[in-house]
Amino acid sequence: MDPIQPLQSWWQNKSFLDDHEMRRKMARTLKGFCLIYLPHYLTIAPADFHDELLTALGDHREKMIEVLGFRGSAKSTFGSLALPLWAALEHPDLYPFILPIADTGLQSAINIANIKEELENNTLIMQDYGEIKGKFGEDFTLESEEEWQAKNMLLSNGVRILARSRGQKVRGLRHRQNRPSLVIIDDPEDLEWVRTKENRDKTERWLRGEIIPAIDEAQGRLIVIGNQLHTDALMARLNRYKSFKHLEYALIKNEKTRWSAKYPTKQALDDQRDKVGATAWQREYLLKIVPEEGSDIKEEWIQYYDIEPPELQTGLSGTGVDLAISKKETADCTAMVSGTSFVKDGIPKIYIRPNPLNARLSFHETIETTKAMSTANPFSLFFVENVAYQKAAIEEMERALLPVIAMTAGGDKRARLRAVAVYIQNGTVVFPHTGCEDLIIQLLGFGIEEHDDLVDALVYLILGLVQQGMQNPEVIGLI
Repeated sequence: MDPIQPLQSWWQNKSFLDDHEMRRKMARTLKGFCLIYLPHYLTIAPADFHDELLTALGDHREKMIEVLGFRGSAKSTFGSLALPLWAALEHPDLYPFILPIADTGLQSAINIANIKEELENNTLIMQDYGEIKGKFGEDFTLESEEEWQAKNMLLSNGVRILARSRGQKVRGLRHRQNRPSLVIIDDPEDLEWVRTKENRDKTERWLRGEIIPAIDEAQGRLIVIGNQLHTDALMARLNRYKSFKHLEYALIKNEKTRWSAKYPTKQALDDQRDKVGATAWQREYLLKIVPEEGSDIKEEWIQYYDIEPPELQTGLSGTGVDLAISKKETADCTAMVSGTSFVKDGIPKIYIRPNPLNARLSFHETIETTKAMSTANPFSLFFVENVAYQKAAIEEMERALLPVIAMTAGGDKRARLRAVAVYIQNGTVVFPHTGCEDLIIQLLGFGIEEHDDLVDALVYLILGLVQQGMQNPEVIGLI
């Protein structure tokens, strides 16, 4: 088979498995090795990005690689299992000393146990590599039972696989004359660890002071696999290293799933999001950096609705508007968040409408958009902050006879968000279950997210509706 064929094509055509010579040819690449010897890990059609990932991991010329991938993306399967197996069996001359590293001793033991399982019980591996002589010198067996320990294996072809955990000494380690030739760090940090800057600094010092100096300078490689846990965690810091090749795979790109075989429908994505919760979904699947603590809006505060109550048709409607004047790709967006307030069973409510506008609009486009919205709902109010260039928009909207209310919001953005946070916490503000995902992301990640336009528009909406007569129910135990 052509080695440049997409992984999908190889996966669909299994005829090569019965041809020993073809297997030997294909196994020279990491992609081919995975399909031949690890099919039990590839039970569904691979994703398109797996081609790029496996090509990079299997490229001896790529000396330093950072891989960010969503949970379940197979990044650890390919990086911490397939790569060391392939390196040890197919390229022992290039990788005589392999170090898989995890964040804890337990995880590092599990990783090497998975490697051991394949070497001991994978029938096809034992069949093919047991027949290879020459470079290996003898059949693929263990040199001694003593070498087959929980975290340390010495193979008969001369390759040592030694598992370590974060913070352990690596510098100065040698296997015979060889310094570590392949180091794979999988999930170097966890949420608890990255909460303090002291720990984050300690991890980077360990990488710079222990790991990188320990690697063979001529042909050694370093692979770091993980997720975005903090804006200042190791994976975020590595993104600033020019020496690393950076690969990033969020589950959703351009509003489409990156692995259609695993998540074939929008419902499948929605079900998974509901299972793990909004915060884990954003962090683990969308690769968004979401604060665990210290955020102004907590995930557990947010309440959702699926069915619109009848009161929504007769309540007071409004739209919070946060204007932007530039259409450059790096500029903020104009955001418009709509909602309706009403009283249900004696309790005031603000139901946020789905699909808020969040786009780069010119001044003219913004005014025309508000006109169209007013035509669709003539009694809906517009709440626009009365500051800087937004004053011009207010004046233009007034000339167009639009029901605009100039908002005088004191304090900075965070102070304004905190002023309305009580309405989210006590359940006055309710969000649609679908259609406000970007708004929720910005709310939970306020101060971390690159843009906060939707949050600003939501704040103006809540403040505006409250000023029109909303009452604030008491929050029990509010701190």
